[in-house]
Amino acid sequence: MFGLVVACGGNSAESAPPATPASESHHEAKPSGGPVKAPGEAQVGDTARCPVSGEEFVVEATSPKVEHDGKTYYLCCGGCKKKFEENPGKFLDKT
Repeated sequence: MFGLVVACGGNSAESAPPATPASESHHEAKPSGGPVKAPGEAQVGDTARCPVSGEEFVVEATSPKVEHDGKTYYLCCGGCKKKFEENPGKFLDKT
C-alpha cells in the first residue's frame, strides 16, 4: 500500500514507489505542531525545517545530519545532506 510519494528538494524527481515501506520514510514523520527549531538548534524529537529543501520534519535519531561550525544540522533526506555538505554557506545564508 503506497500513497502519494513526495520528494524533497534534495532528491531528483521520482515516479517509482520508495524502496522501503512508507512507514520507514522520513516523509511519514509529521511535524508535531510545536515550534519549529532553527537550523542548528534542533534535537531529536523536535520539529525542524530542512535548511536545503525548507521541508518541516520531526528529527529522529536516524535523520541525516551534518556537523558544521560546532552545530549539528539535521536534514530531511540524504539528498539534502549531500547538497549541504557540498556548500553549507549557500543554505545557511537563507535561514
